[in-house]
Amino acid sequence: MACHHPFTFGIPLVGRAGSDDFARVETLLALTLRSILAQTDPDFRVLVTGQDRPATLPDDPRVRFVEAGWRADAPDAANNDAGRKKHALGEAAMRDGDGWLMLVDADDWVPRDLVAVARATVDPETLGGVLAQGDMIDFATGQTAPLPFPGVFERPFYALCGSSIVARLRPDDPDPLRRNPLHMLRDHHDWPEAAAARGARVVALPTRGAYLVGTAQNHSERYGPFAAWRADLNGALRRRGRPVDDALLARFGLDRSALAAAGGLASAGEPPRA
Repeated sequence: MACHHPFTFGIPLVGRAGSDDFARVETLLALTLRSILAQTDPDFRVLVTGQDRPATLPDDPRVRFVEAGWRADAPDAANNDAGRKKHALGEAAMRDGDGWLMLVDADDWVPRDLVAVARATVDPETLGGVLAQGDMIDFATGQTAPLPFPGVFERPFYALCGSSIVARLRPDDPDPLRRNPLHMLRDHHDWPEAAAARGARVVALPTRGAYLVGTAQNHSERYGPFAAWRADLNGALRRRGRPVDDALLARFGLDRSALAAAGGLASAGEPPRA
């Protein structure tokens, strides 16, 4: 029987000193973890790394906090603190041998079938899988639109959302690209294309991701070099999106009561009737 390699979700968490509202960071993280813990395949673990242990970690043996051993500086456009944490998460995951790693931003959600789909889709010769399709969701208003978003953002989901890559880890492989693809191909915006340029292959995962905007904590919206463009994108979502429905929330292991408790999706009211 084939070996069932460990699947790790790695979450880099901003430090208290790098946030103007750490309580909100903790609240958003709780939703992300609730989404991950709703996986149909329960064989996985979650590593959360940051300078400050969040109060909202669930009492689940699969979830572990790993303290970052450096000071949290004020956020900047380069987001070097998050990059350092992502590297540390990769090293921690590889210490357990061959496996899988998905880096997830602490305000995004994960489809419930992600682990099962990745294990069934990514063959031994590929570097990993990407989410090519998904939904952009405004946490504040509850408007949603598909990605690609016709006439607004027509590239694949992974080109916008960082929570979109599942890498296959092979710590003993002499090829650094196969050892940990995330160390060699760091930019999610063109992950499959960059892999192809190196003669490697990445597959599209047949499930849909979720990219959260309007959380007031999304780094790229507040500090990134394209913050103004992100504001325009969010405006287009609010003008042209549709109200989020219960079926979409359920795909990510969430419901309106959880969102209402977190103060999101316009207090998680019911969508208007047609």
